[in-house]
Amino acid sequence: MFWFMRFAVFLVVVLGLAGAGIAASLNSFNHFNRVDRAFAGQCEPVTGIPGPEDIQIDTSRKRAFISSLDRRAGAARGAIHIFDLDDPLAAGGWRDRTNGAPEAFRPVGFDYYEDSEVRRLFVVNEANAAIEMFDVQDNGDLVHLETFAERRLNSPNNVVAVGRRSFYVTNDAKPGRNTPLANLQFLLRAGSGEVLLTDGTVWRVVADGLRFANGVDISPDRSRLYVAETARGAVRIYDRDATTGALALIEVIKLDASPDNISVDDEGILWAATQPKPLLGRRLATDPEARAPSEIWRIRDGEKPQAVYRDNGDELSASTAAAHMGETLLIGALYENKFLLCKLTERASKAQTTQ
Repeated sequence: MFWFMRFAVFLVVVLGLAGAGIAASLNSFNHFNRVDRAFAGQCEPVTGIPGPEDIQIDTSRKRAFISSLDRRAGAARGAIHIFDLDDPLAAGGWRDRTNGAPEAFRPVGFDYYEDSEVRRLFVVNEANAAIEMFDVQDNGDLVHLETFAERRLNSPNNVVAVGRRSFYVTNDAKPGRNTPLANLQFLLRAGSGEVLLTDGTVWRVVADGLRFANGVDISPDRSRLYVAETARGAVRIYDRDATTGALALIEVIKLDASPDNISVDDEGILWAATQPKPLLGRRLATDPEARAPSEIWRIRDGEKPQAVYRDNGDELSASTAAAHMGETLLIGALYENKFLLCKLTERASKAQTTQ
């Protein structure tokens, strides 16, 4: 009997410590926080494009590329759409621009690249853990050119091009983001994420130890690289050597939310689509009625980050993309059948600064 009582006390202590640890972890991911709607501008939903996970704006032509995939539809093929910012109701916006190539296509993050001679789209394809490169034609249609794959790139998440065949790509978690071990690493904030660089032939790791490496983008002058560190709730800023592509960490900007995709506008301002309660996102994969809040943060050099948009999940659930041009802000989400077309006002540009 005495042995049984000691074991019972031991079990109660262990369960109590485990419960306290779980509660602390949930609290650290803002799981118990309340998120209220806050946005000084106006937003309209644009429906009919499932799973608009990432958005990139071609500012010179005032059009946006949108990656799309119905992730609740099993083996569904994804698509790339074009949205005309001057004509939001243009019928061409609901047409897939990839012309069916490649056949297995599940797009995640992507990047638009343009120089004096070419226009290209680099797309993370989770169907084959590779990067697909497309030529962008004048009408916006895409011609598949090449597939880039590498054995270390087992869980690519986002990409940013720095040349016609060269790019940086994030590998979010070494075990693969949909594995139980990766989920545990996320909860423990373990750092197995990486950033890889390739010239199209040679690959190398240029940053490692990231706590779930997610969105990535580059400054207009290509001197700085920004990487979203989702499990840490932060954005890393690196100095970039233009000759070698090597990265040197110069700053880590903490956010009170978990960043997904990030984008830098023509003025050099960083926009981060975040999830203030990221652990709710798991429910979205199987429950169409589930909701998770969204936040969009703006980060300017020399200023504290600003949360310019907040929603409890009723307007848009679990934001994953924010693309900005002028007064326009486009917001995408992984499991929605819509994205938001928002107009920023003067009040929105002076949103409350938070840390």
